Amino acid sequence: MKLGDNSRRYGAIALLVIFELVFVGLVLYLCFRAKQPGPPDAESETPGLDLPLIGRPAINPFRYLVFPTDQVLDRNDPDVFQPTASGRPESALFGSVRTASYGKGLAASFHEGVDIAAGQRDAAGRPQDAVYAVADGAVAYVNTKAGNSNYGKYVVLTHACPSGMVYTLYAHLAALSPSVIRGQCVKAGDVLGIIGNTANPPIPLIQAHLHFEVGLILNARVNQWFRTHKLKNDHGNFNGWNLLGVDPLAVFERQRQCPDFDVFQYMATLPAAFEIVLSARRKPDYFNRYPCLWEGAPYRGAGLQLAVAEDGLPIKGRNATESERQLLGAHKSAILRVDPDALGRNGCHLVIYRKGLWRLGREGEKWRDMLMYY
Repeated sequence: MKLGDNSRRYGAIALLVIFELVFVGLVLYLCFRAKQPGPPDAESETPGLDLPLIGRPAINPFRYLVFPTDQVLDRNDPDVFQPTASGRPESALFGSVRTASYGKGLAASFHEGVDIAAGQRDAAGRPQDAVYAVADGAVAYVNTKAGNSNYGKYVVLTHACPSGMVYTLYAHLAALSPSVIRGQCVKAGDVLGIIGNTANPPIPLIQAHLHFEVGLILNARVNQWFRTHKLKNDHGNFNGWNLLGVDPLAVFERQRQCPDFDVFQYMATLPAAFEIVLSARRKPDYFNRYPCLWEGAPYRGAGLQLAVAEDGLPIKGRNATESERQLLGAHKSAILRVDPDALGRNGCHLVIYRKGLWRLGREGEKWRDMLMYY
């Protein structure tokens, strides 16, 4: 063999080795990037719903809960909770506990969480209270812009419970912990930030507080719904319209009574404010993510019946019966029955009473369309 042949052979081998090294390096770099926590992404199809804690965990994270501040949980202690400017203690709690402008007058307004008062302030009156993760979970969303939400600066955690993902929300924060990054795992008791008064418009400093929620996600494709309606959405799936809560104080109280507490078992005890039949080709995304709330046979596509809490939280769903479907006619939905006691002051105004009939109001139609969007 000639010397030139050997040179060409060694040169080809060297090029092949270099190519393989570059290829392996590129693969390792891409794998490393894929594992890094990303920034908040409101345009993601399912931001926060694809985090590592989604699934069926061996341990229920809600078996061990800590209160989100150093305040002592006592529903009857007026110093624990921060009322509105009205001064009424109940205005800090969950439910139709407030009054707001509605139409041409005033009406009941629904509060989706609880407002926990600051217990420690500096000489200027600024809160110094730390805000804690209430359970093991993952950071699903972080909003650092105080002026683009009624929540102000807020953090959403997701918790993979055995029956589905539950969120907790911590709002009006003055500052966020540097470790609070989307995709980061957290433990119960980890510091998320400091109590504040951020919101749009800002909250008076004297009323600074932590707004805290526990609940479920209505629709994982809510971004597409916003785009379809030409509406701006800065917060992806964690826009307040897409978050439906349960009473956080009831969650803490039930968990104290039952160490094996499960949010979905608690939901099963909630009374339905109204029942509704809906026309739908497919089962809503909500029941695909929370299959334990679906009862009976798989969806047949002919119509579904829902039992719904006052704030729009679907408690359970099933195939509609023939007689229920007939009530639809050419309409998208029909109210089957209303429980006035469970509906209470009706602060969400999802259903309204007009001309002797219960029907969905404007807010109810928006809720229905978001729930049913495919």
